[in-house]
Amino acid sequence: MALYTLGYKMIAKPSNSLPVKGFMWLFTGIVLILAVIAIGMSEMGAWFVLPFAGLEALAFAVAFYQVHVHYNDYESISLEGDSVVIEKHVNKSIDRVTFQRYWVRVTLRKSQDGSVGLFIGSHGKQVEFGKRFMDDMQRIELAKQLKVQLAKFE
Repeated sequence: MALYTLGYKMIAKPSNSLPVKGFMWLFTGIVLILAVIAIGMSEMGAWFVLPFAGLEALAFAVAFYQVHVHYNDYESISLEGDSVVIEKHVNKSIDRVTFQRYWVRVTLRKSQDGSVGLFIGSHGKQVEFGKRFMDDMQRIELAKQLKVQLAKFE
């Protein structure tokens, strides 16, 4: 998880340590190794390994595709004048929620699985922030920072 503070904008996104070109090289390497082993086993008489090797390559392709689709996902909080804007970018869709800064409340709550959830909202509407990209300590620290930033303009 990487968290950047740009003025009054906080962005939470995953740490993508391998670029897209790296994924292609890794997938190619896995498929080549898989093919060499499967062909070698079929030459030794275990031909039934080939369909399972194909299924394994397909499973890798699906997994790598899912990683690629969500490679640029992120969540952001912007403090823009008297508004608090929360954006969630998932695949190609963008969910944007705007609250009036004066009424916004930042709360931390324990969820059923024992993790701490960071909720931002007002007037009965709340949005959870950082569930996918942040751990509990990072959410607690961000809640403190947001409360300080929101208090500056009350």
